[in-house]
Amino acid sequence: MTMRKTGALFSIFLVGAVPLVLSGCKCLTTVHAQSRANTGDSGTVSIHKMGGEIEVKDAPHGATLNTMGGDIHIGSVSEFAKVNTMGGNVMIDHANGPVDAATMGGSITVKDATGHIHASTMAGDITARMVGSSSGGRDVHLSSKSGTITLIVPKDFSMEVRIQLAFTKNAGRTFDVIDHIGLTKRESADWDTSSSTPRKYIYAEGQVGSGQNHVEIDTINGDVILKQE
Repeated sequence: MTMRKTGALFSIFLVGAVPLVLSGCKCLTTVHAQSRANTGDSGTVSIHKMGGEIEVKDAPHGATLNTMGGDIHIGSVSEFAKVNTMGGNVMIDHANGPVDAATMGGSITVKDATGHIHASTMAGDITARMVGSSSGGRDVHLSSKSGTITLIVPKDFSMEVRIQLAFTKNAGRTFDVIDHIGLTKRESADWDTSSSTPRKYIYAEGQVGSGQNHVEIDTINGDVILKQE
């Protein structure tokens, strides 16, 4: 591992399985992960910070990234990506494996993924795009407590879909589930007062093909958009 410190920028070059722990650093951490064909090391990129942004250009053997406050960006990751920030946006350009992403306040964007996607935010939009072959299991669970959720899947993506959209009485606008696959929709008739603010619900469900992949989406005060391409 080579570490070079220049002002507020740290550049770390990781070969093999190297965990990196930075305490009290609120700088940008940039990582270029490189693999060796002849080593038995897993090569997983592991970064845990008390604050600051994380950028990983390439993680061919997976990544586990955590920061207490700051954006997280991964260019390309294989095998798996597990990322968490207490406050910031998450962006993954390409994931060839399962994705588990969470933020307490910010948006999550997965530009293309070939594996399972689990993404949750307490306040922000989520955009995820599934690509590649539709064979094999690739479940999707997207959840936001306040924001629009967009999921794009291949036309032949076999899935069973369940969507729950809640909107509060004081939201100031209407929300909807927008899809082109013919989901069955229903809306609750009365305002539910069991939560902190009165709310109604829109439920949508349906199946494409054999329904082998389970797609679950839930949000509050945001549209849900499901597209095929």
